[in-house]
Amino acid sequence: MSGKQPVCWILQAMLMCCIAESSTPDRQPIMLSHEAFARAEVFINETGRPLERTLFAFRFRHGSPDAVIAELAKYQNSDGGFASCLESDTRWCGSSPVGAMKALGILTDIGAPASDPHVKAAVKNLLASFDDKQGIWHALPKEANAAPHASWWEVREDTGKCQIETPVFPTAALAGYLQNYAALLPSGFLKRITESSLNYLSTAPTRMQMSNMESLNVLVRFLPPAQRTDAILKLKKELAMVLVQDSKQWDSYNVKPLTFIHSPQSPFYPEMAEAVSANLDYLISTQKPDGGWGLTWSWEERSPTAWKLAEKEWLGVVTLENLTRLDAFHRIER
Repeated sequence: MSGKQPVCWILQAMLMCCIAESSTPDRQPIMLSHEAFARAEVFINETGRPLERTLFAFRFRHGSPDAVIAELAKYQNSDGGFASCLESDTRWCGSSPVGAMKALGILTDIGAPASDPHVKAAVKNLLASFDDKQGIWHALPKEANAAPHASWWEVREDTGKCQIETPVFPTAALAGYLQNYAALLPSGFLKRITESSLNYLSTAPTRMQMSNMESLNVLVRFLPPAQRTDAILKLKKELAMVLVQDSKQWDSYNVKPLTFIHSPQSPFYPEMAEAVSANLDYLISTQKPDGGWGLTWSWEERSPTAWKLAEKEWLGVVTLENLTRLDAFHRIER
């Protein structure tokens, strides 16, 4: 082991040097090669869930949105809700707002209309599970504890909440996705949950947890321009506080430039263009020989067998996410 350490340090230094050099304005950006993209496609088709395979086909091979909906429908329960295990760090397959959040994100991305029966059923279930007294959706019910899960999804007996649930997670994200499905909601409902989320953001300290930023970022993405201005300014301050720009730390679980900046259309991109470029270079340089990308978290110690299944699913999800980011910034050779 000790004999290999100097080589690792040299390779790491070379990698960081290449990233720094390639990020300068006068250089052509590093591209994911045809061969590397082909390896990633094989990896997703061999490792990913059928859902990720159909999403890959939709995004990169002119696949049908109906095929995506057909795969997603396998996660929809008889009550109209979506299985929590769409989020692979919980293995519980009962319906929950977290499951609905994941599903509506996909349905929105593929352009599913409000008339789609899967959308209608999901919205109906969400309305039934809304905590009207608190004005939020709870991430998961206590029943979810019965299945293996990461520690952050453990629903506490005393509060009825898991670690990452807040007044805006998952409520703000759901408010964002529901902007396109407002016709299915009672009058005033969408305004209520949107305004409560924006009010939370306006008074929140300038260092929020990642789940809050994720949820609020989704909401802002779907708001009309007139409603976005103040929220964007606050989120820019939040992002500046938590963003990790040191590429040596990007192999850990933290907020990287690409965590919340998914395309050049992001309102956060202009001020972060250089950091995003470096992060894209890093992504390309860290693709594994098998075509996939690794993970920066684990809960193997809690349940090794369950984690092995979750890890396999996540590898497909993360690889597809990375390809989608690279494509959005025109970093894949055509």
